Amino acid sequence: MKLETFLWTDDLSIGVTAMDDQHKILIDKINTLIDDLNSDGPNAYSDYKELARFVIEHFEDEENFMESINFPGLPIHRNIHKQLLEKVGEFDDDIRDGVVDKVKLVSFLKMWLKSHIMGIDMKYGAHAKTNAA
Repeated sequence: MKLETFLWTDDLSIGVTAMDDQHKILIDKINTLIDDLNSDGPNAYSDYKELARFVIEHFEDEENFMESINFPGLPIHRNIHKQLLEKVGEFDDDIRDGVVDKVKLVSFLKMWLKSHIMGIDMKYGAHAKTNAA
């Protein structure tokens, strides 16, 4: 079964250029991992580690941005980030050992990113826009 890549669409834009750019990078990194998983390539684990490293960096940048605009939902957003990082860590051992459920992993990554952007990230994007006016 071939895993489908993740496409950026304009409805994923939260209106904060730096964060939208990072979301696009996350999608590219997910797609690199998907390509490697589809070909049973040897780089799946290093691709995943690079994705996880960038997720941590992105969450830090996002939290710093939310702090800079005094976003009231920051504490909840931080908690969600913590939970997502724990889930990312759960897949680490399985992918390293070559026993990861590829469909489950890719479904999680796509669902997480899309629902995260469309849900809570849109809220801080709207807050930034409202408070910039």
